[in-house]
Amino acid sequence: MLIRSFHPDALQPAHGGTILAQGVFANDEIGAPFGCAFGVLKPGMAQKPERVSVAKLYYVRQGEATLQIEDEQEVIRTGDVVVIPANVWHTVRNHTDHDFGTFAIWWTPSEGGEP
Repeated sequence: MLIRSFHPDALQPAHGGTILAQGVFANDEIGAPFGCAFGVLKPGMAQKPERVSVAKLYYVRQGEATLQIEDEQEVIRTGDVVVIPANVWHTVRNHTDHDFGTFAIWWTPSEGGEP
C-alpha cells in the first residue's frame, strides 16, 4: 500500500518558480501513464501561462483562484474538479489573500481521447 500526504515543507518551486509543488507518485513508481502532484499558489502568485501536450485534471483542495483557458476565465473553488485539455493556453492566478491548493494529474491523451 502506498500513501502520500500533503506536506507544506515539501513544496518546491515549479513552472519556473511560478507555483509551489510537491510530487506525489512517480509514473514508474506506480506503473501509471500519468503524473501527479500537489500544487500551491500563495496570494498573488500566478502560474506561468503555458500550452503543453498533456491534459490535466485539477482537484481544488483549498481556496479559490482564477483559471484562464484560452480566452475564457472562471473562478474555481474548493471542491471543484477541472479538466484542461492538451494543447490549450492556460494559467491559474490566486487573486485572494489565502493559499490556493490543488491536486493535479496529467497525462498524454490517446488519439481521439481529448475531452
